[in-house]
Amino acid sequence: MKNYYKSLFEHEHWANLKVLESFIALPNPPQRVMQLFSHIIAAQRIWLDRITGKQTQVTPWEEFSTEIMLELLEINYVEILKLIENEDFEQLIHYTNSKGNAFINTISQIFTHLTLHASYHRGQIVSLIKPQVENLPITDYIFYVRN
Repeated sequence: MKNYYKSLFEHEHWANLKVLESFIALPNPPQRVMQLFSHIIAAQRIWLDRITGKQTQVTPWEEFSTEIMLELLEINYVEILKLIENEDFEQLIHYTNSKGNAFINTISQIFTHLTLHASYHRGQIVSLIKPQVENLPITDYIFYVRN
């Protein structure tokens, strides 16, 4: 299970970097792109804080500048890899969502959600930058594993 999640998150990190590189090079990335990519980063942080029992310092739609996006992605990625190595994937995580509702999920369910969530929003971002980017990033998992 560790190798499976490690592979998924290595792909996610690779794909996030490809998308970030594509829109960071634009003179004026669309505001919605900035919001969506920030949301990917914020969601990672929020879920990491839930798993580790920390009080989160970010909101789901907090917006980050392009200058710190890469740094935040790297911080999250390193922490995710540590959790993959050290946590029980069936451990139950009790948390309260941003609306104040209480839930319980396993780490495995949370990890799966995180990878699918980021993929969904990367697709939205690519659609938004399509008119401005000649060579759109290809971020499908199969392209990652072929490299």
